[in-house]
Amino acid sequence: MSIVFGIDVSSRDSSVCVLQSGATREYKITNDTIGFKTLLIDLKEYAEHPQIILEATGVYSRRITRFLDEYDYDYVLLNPLERVWIL
Repeated sequence: MSIVFGIDVSSRDSSVCVLQSGATREYKITNDTIGFKTLLIDLKEYAEHPQIILEATGVYSRRITRFLDEYDYDYVLLNPLERVWIL
């Protein structure tokens, strides 16, 4: 069963959407140690290697990508300036 974490990163907080078996759960985290630890608990609870997708938002996304790198999570970083084609 595949679990996907979609993360919309803003300056102060991030919106997290967890998609599992067609059901979704949404919540917000702060972009600091406290918020990232909340995210880490969810990442560990849902799956050993969940899919994580987030948008490259310049300086705002650097903290969360550094956090994910530190805990050895793979992620997809989408560039909002590039057009994505879904077929």
